[in-house]
Amino acid sequence: MNSNLIKACKKGNVKQVIKLLKAGVDPNQADNDGNTPLINAARHGRSIIEKLLLEAEADLNQANNDGEIPLYHATDESHLETIKLLLKAGADPNQANNNGETPLYYAVYHEYLEIVELLLKAGADPNQADNNGYTPLVWAIYGGHLEIVKLLKSYKNKISSLSLLCLRTIHKSQINTDNIPSMILEWDFYQ
Repeated sequence: MNSNLIKACKKGNVKQVIKLLKAGVDPNQADNDGNTPLINAARHGRSIIEKLLLEAEADLNQANNDGEIPLYHATDESHLETIKLLLKAGADPNQANNNGETPLYYAVYHEYLEIVELLLKAGADPNQADNNGYTPLVWAIYGGHLEIVKLLKSYKNKISSLSLLCLRTIHKSQINTDNIPSMILEWDFYQ
């Protein structure tokens, strides 16, 4: 029965979701990859279905086998309304996947400026490093995402010493900086 709920969430079949939830299908039971109905709804931006699942006590922070939560998928797919809904319901913006990446990483990676700002306002930690020790600021710089770098710079009082060390290393090293706008390299982040 749960595979039917997951299929209904993917397809956006609201009537089927209501029917299955009323029949007592567990909204937290996952498929073989650990994807829950809420993860599937978030991945596809199905806000009405997400609300139904949340009313049925779906776990906002239940991760799949890769450690990805619904907020992670909504961010990766740029579903702004879903992100707002999940954050308002209490989703953890700092829960990392198995690689140590949070939803903020994906917003930075894809240059979703509005989502980066939304996640930061919701308490996303700009200093949370991934398993390789990189922070969102470092990813923004490497990607040459100038507007996001500026936004993260506005959180200067929250920028970690690790991020500053990475910036100093880039600034003073022989690292190929062709993809990094010169303006970023000239900024004094560590005053």
